[in-house]
Amino acid sequence: MKSYCSERPVDITVLSLKNASMQVTLRKDLEKFVDQKIRAGGYTNPSEVVRDALRDFRSKDHFAENDSHELAEMLLTAVRGKHRPLKAEHFSQPRARARRKSAQT
Repeated sequence: MKSYCSERPVDITVLSLKNASMQVTLRKDLEKFVDQKIRAGGYTNPSEVVRDALRDFRSKDHFAENDSHELAEMLLTAVRGKHRPLKAEHFSQPRARARRKSAQT
């Protein structure tokens, strides 16, 4: 099995429309992680490991981006909606409840 030293770049082929090639330099701990994945049998070369990791990273990034847009839309809807000003009487019941709890402890 070929070992990939962190001192030199590791060639990985990026699957794209152009099938571009890229060189990536890995730290020793990441190099060992890639080698372990290959030895475990799930991958045949470092390129497959990196491509799979990037696909996973992209899918997580995509969900986070969607969540951010969804949250922004909910907040904008709430801000644009009708609002009633709060008065002191709105806080009397929660204030009394908090005082009862603090007296119990």
